[in-house]
Amino acid sequence: MPEQPDHLPDPETEPGSQFDIAGATDDTPSEPGAEIPQGNEPRWRQVVERWREFWADQVSPVRVASHVALVLVAGLVLVLSRVDLPQWEGVRIPTAQSAEIAEAAPRLALAQQAIGGSPLQGSGVLLRAPVPFTEIPDRPRTDIITYTVQVEDTILGIGEKFGLNPNTIVWSNQELTDNPFLLEIGQQLVILPVDGVYHRVKEGDTVEKLASTYRVPIEVIVGYAQNGLAGADQPLAVDQMIVVPGGDATPPEPPRPPAVRQTASSPARGASFAWPTYGVLTQGYWLPAHPAIDLGAPTGTVTRASDDGVVAQAGWSNYGYGNFVVINHYDGYQTLYAHLNRIDVSSGEAVARGQQIGTVGSTGRSTGPHLHFEVILNGRSYNPLSYLP
Repeated sequence: MPEQPDHLPDPETEPGSQFDIAGATDDTPSEPGAEIPQGNEPRWRQVVERWREFWADQVSPVRVASHVALVLVAGLVLVLSRVDLPQWEGVRIPTAQSAEIAEAAPRLALAQQAIGGSPLQGSGVLLRAPVPFTEIPDRPRTDIITYTVQVEDTILGIGEKFGLNPNTIVWSNQELTDNPFLLEIGQQLVILPVDGVYHRVKEGDTVEKLASTYRVPIEVIVGYAQNGLAGADQPLAVDQMIVVPGGDATPPEPPRPPAVRQTASSPARGASFAWPTYGVLTQGYWLPAHPAIDLGAPTGTVTRASDDGVVAQAGWSNYGYGNFVVINHYDGYQTLYAHLNRIDVSSGEAVARGQQIGTVGSTGRSTGPHLHFEVILNGRSYNPLSYLP
């Protein structure tokens, strides 16, 4: 038996020993998986150290986990692709146990005939029946309503809002007949469902007389259900309100007066006037409700005389004009400027064409700042647009 050495050489301290790693030959395995000589402890330790370094540099827990997760996902997709999903069925209703469905059977039969199939099939499955979309047209209004005047309302605008001729608004409200072009915020107006006249019966009125006055057939008044008339001979009670559909209470529009004669103090200009202010035409001339034009403009906008003349009136009106000015012109015409915020002339003062006489406002019975402008001859109003350039 060979003698054992008293001590084993330390590979760390004794160079050249058989365990000296530094003195390993070039044939020492350097790649993972290389053949490891059996019984050679220094080479084994060297290989272990190199594998440890390889795993430390190339493999991390995160990288291993990601590869494992990828394999699991691929396997799950493969499994699910081969699974047949169950077919879902509707809830079956036992028709024999439902008294309500038994009562509905006649209606279901009618539905089957109407749409070509029954919502309750023989299998007992309740199916949703087709529901066609129906467009419901706007039904005409049949009742008489009340409207409250708002800021910047005009009779023309109210008529457009309710689809009515503006004259219908006037002929339905007595206070507008007296002052047809004046409105006040908060004022209550009667709005008919149809164009026409809303007449308050006076002593001696008959259906025949109303038909003649408002130029409609008698049958139109009698046939309007809201009037509650049994016939043309039915007596009318005083203060009874009668709707005259299509009635017309418009007086004939006066013709434009002839050309103005030339005088020494007034050269003839064909009766033309200058625009009194800059603004937007918010309401035109139409009889009987509005024998003027309205020019909407901000409060304080300059208002000028439309032609040479003398101020006939300047001050406050108790009839809804607010601050107003009337100018007499040399050719017999008058011009009126109403709802002024400020008056810059006085009665009897001579003014020149284009001279400032005040500013636009919203005084009196007005729903917003604008200039109310009239052209008058012999007490009758004419359309100002016929005289403006």
